Amino acid sequence: MKPRWVLASCLLLLVFSVPHLSPVRAASAQPFSIVYLSPVSYNVTSGSSFIVNVMLNLTAGQSASGFNVKLNYGNPQPDPVVRAENVSYSGNIFGDASSNFVSTECVPPIINCQTADPTDAEFGWVHFSALPESGNPVNGPLSKLLFSVAFYVENVRNSSLIHIETADVANAGSGPFATTQFIPIVKEDAIFSNSGVTAFFNYLPTDTPSVVAGHPNRFDASGSFANNSSAAITSYSWNFGDMITGSGPIFSHTFQSPGTYGVTLNVTDVNGGKGSIHRMLAVGPALGALLLAIFSLQKVAQSGVLVRIFNSSNVLPFENATTDFNGQVAFNNLSPGVYTLAFSGPTVKHSSSTTETILAGWTTQDSVGLEVDTPPPPVPWYGDIVFLGGLGGAVAIFGFGLFLRRRSMRKKLRAKRASLKKK
Repeated sequence: MKPRWVLASCLLLLVFSVPHLSPVRAASAQPFSIVYLSPVSYNVTSGSSFIVNVMLNLTAGQSASGFNVKLNYGNPQPDPVVRAENVSYSGNIFGDASSNFVSTECVPPIINCQTADPTDAEFGWVHFSALPESGNPVNGPLSKLLFSVAFYVENVRNSSLIHIETADVANAGSGPFATTQFIPIVKEDAIFSNSGVTAFFNYLPTDTPSVVAGHPNRFDASGSFANNSSAAITSYSWNFGDMITGSGPIFSHTFQSPGTYGVTLNVTDVNGGKGSIHRMLAVGPALGALLLAIFSLQKVAQSGVLVRIFNSSNVLPFENATTDFNGQVAFNNLSPGVYTLAFSGPTVKHSSSTTETILAGWTTQDSVGLEVDTPPPPVPWYGDIVFLGGLGGAVAIFGFGLFLRRRSMRKKLRAKRASLKKK
């Protein structure tokens, strides 16, 4: 792990000038766990600092023991509005002990790290993670800190969207064939602004873990604000990029088709000041996927297992696939619902089956243990030895033949020389 910020504990004790901080989210009845930023909006003076808390609202029935979060704060150089100074995990959901973390910690250029992701070395990104086996498992319902980021405000007047690019939350799995399991997560961003009226919104799918066609989404613009905190926002106007418009701080909207949509929010404060924000939103198909890992009872990954998948309306499987070298198999573009999977193969002792539930906009993961025959040890291959032995024998015979031939020629040559001398 990279060295920690020596002033992290000091920053948490600083008192900042904060004319506007929106309320901290409370635990909600959202059906999926949420990774969100708190507070939602910030406005502090140039030369000051502020703390963004990355929070996890873990729903009932879910457990977590690790996470992987990447933030982008939208400030391409050379004139950033804010810059990240460091991260702190003090008071986080798994406990303060550094031994709880096997992590990635990247805050370029302050804390540099070597990963395969090029953005981990780029200004404007923050990456922090704790592997699932490194944390103390926690169970929902629970709303608590994952980590916090300290930001410094440059002498520039503008706004900066603080966007959660990646939010993976996982546990180490359960049962005799446990593998890392990712849980469904939705995300909520935040914004900083020190200029004028600031329009901002978050969006949450209401019954799926991601935005998909045909399912409603809740658009929330209550994080919009004016830098003059006494000037309340009085008007909210929405354009969802699909010929649908709306008004009000909170609006429910359903996209009917997959695609990428530009969503625009315009706000007006009590003094007539205006602000606008435009965000691109990807809408996926209302389909899910399944990723299975197949093991023997001895916890050895099994390649070559035939997996057949059935739904409730078909007696025959509508698709089948064979596990790869890592014992994994994937089925994509599945309609939401319950599926039966059957397993067979040359080493599978008894045909068996299991059921899996597929969600729209999510890849369900699971691991299955099967009783398999231990393959017999391979028959020793003596072909190379026989070949080499035969080749050696052939070379010996061929060499012996050459020796005899050369010996006969020498005898003839000596006899001829003797007859010439007599003459």
